[in-house]
Amino acid sequence: MSNFPSPAAVATPEWQNHDVPLMARLTSWISHPDRMKGAWVTEAELSLVFGVSRTPLREALNQLNGIGLIRRQRSRSIEIPPLSVADMVQLSRTREELEALITVQVTERHIAREIEIGSLERINRQMGALAAIGDTGVVLATGRDFHGEMRLLSGNHVASFLLEQLMLRMERYRQCILSLQGRSSEIVHEHDQMLEAIRAGDTSAAAHAARAHIVHARAFYRDELIKHGLL
Repeated sequence: MSNFPSPAAVATPEWQNHDVPLMARLTSWISHPDRMKGAWVTEAELSLVFGVSRTPLREALNQLNGIGLIRRQRSRSIEIPPLSVADMVQLSRTREELEALITVQVTERHIAREIEIGSLERINRQMGALAAIGDTGVVLATGRDFHGEMRLLSGNHVASFLLEQLMLRMERYRQCILSLQGRSSEIVHEHDQMLEAIRAGDTSAAAHAARAHIVHARAFYRDELIKHGLL
């Protein structure tokens, strides 16, 4: 039996905005903290919530199933699995390796004068200003912009694709954060350390800074998950 609330209770303008791609709308809905402990839903219920027919919905669900964000059942019911520390750690450790590689390659391209990093510096300055305001959602979005720009500047399309898929799953963990108090300024500082190493052309220091950034985030996520009782 579905434990899914009525469509009227969960529908929001963001999820019903047909100008936003269906995959993004589904990911946003699945990542809502209300579903951090898991949920069951049917295709029919999702079709009502998102106002789409079954064909495009199934295509999007198949993609989300492929990256592990949901689990499709033969009965056409869909499981949104509960978040867990163990799953988060696996995702985070994989991300750590990919982010280190991306950061090294940004540094190498900067040394070779193939790229400039002004865009990264501007994003991080903006993030610093937003961190002072304390808007968690905006800070998280700006952090995504920073890492998205890193992927673009790296020129590594394979690592970028893998990271983008991984970050779709990580989004559920990002959205369960109750507060970034004390963490927002740390993120900006950690980005600054990455940028300092890139400017210096020090690939070893750049990789270390990128790894430290993800390790610190992992510890923060772990603490937040424990607060929610998600072990």
